[in-house]
Amino acid sequence: MKIGNVELSGQVIAAPLAGYTNTAYRKMLLRLGAAFCVSEMISDCALIYHNQETLSMLEVDPSDHPVALQIFGGKKETLLEGAKILLSNAKCDFLDVNLGCPVNKVVKGKAGSSWLIKGREDELEDMMTSLVQISPIPVFAKIRLGWSKDTINCIEIAKRLERAGVSLIAIHGRTRQDFYKGNANHEYAKKIKEVIHLPLAVNGDIDSPLKAKEVLNETHADFVMIGRASLGDPSIIQRIDTYLKENILLPNPTLERQKELCIEHYLALKDLKGEYKALHELRSVAPLYFKGFAYSKETRIALTKMEKEEDFYHALSIIHE
Repeated sequence: MKIGNVELSGQVIAAPLAGYTNTAYRKMLLRLGAAFCVSEMISDCALIYHNQETLSMLEVDPSDHPVALQIFGGKKETLLEGAKILLSNAKCDFLDVNLGCPVNKVVKGKAGSSWLIKGREDELEDMMTSLVQISPIPVFAKIRLGWSKDTINCIEIAKRLERAGVSLIAIHGRTRQDFYKGNANHEYAKKIKEVIHLPLAVNGDIDSPLKAKEVLNETHADFVMIGRASLGDPSIIQRIDTYLKENILLPNPTLERQKELCIEHYLALKDLKGEYKALHELRSVAPLYFKGFAYSKETRIALTKMEKEEDFYHALSIIHE
């Protein structure tokens, strides 16, 4: 599929994950077969106030393509202003708008899932129409089923987003009320696909190649979007991509393969942020690389406490099959 000027090589999208999908992690996921990656959420107001940490999130490595940078905000005016800054300073392929984040501090600012509250539909369509008009690159949107189970409005929202001119919609199969509890409901994705003519990506609880194919078959969506399942298991992208293209089920990664991927992740993050920040950011995700392996407890605990590079390599050396 081609979106804008970008030819996409598969059906697996790497979802935005706050604190994780920086350029270091994205490069690895692209190498493993992601059609494109979506960045961490970028605050419109933080861009407007020239927050240096936020501006650093606009960094895109030459090997970090295709990539969508994701912006969030609660007002048309600030979203447009923030988007102009992003588009002027970042070399990305797509602009993604977060209309689904359920986190309290995000929705309190009328951003994320707050855009799905009943009564904001006109405001949302107006904002997205204006955003599409100023963007030289395709604009995407990520949504949920709705604000609550009693106010599911994703079908209407999808129609409005299509009218606004967005080029792709990704839907997570839960409401804001659900957060990440219960099972994702993909029935609405099928209904959306029946009424829009845009590419559709489905997100939520897709954690295996078999599940990915099942969801695509049931919904007739164009893409699956993989988020939390990739944390500690980035090669799930490769396994799903291979199965969808070749109907071949690759084996789960060995312990040695997980060590290699964890080291690759660390080295890329070290190049991006330096040893200290890389190690501290990896404390939360590195242990996930070894979850489920026998004799891994000591390694996983050590990875949560590492301060120096030698601590990282020592932690990996003490685990064995």
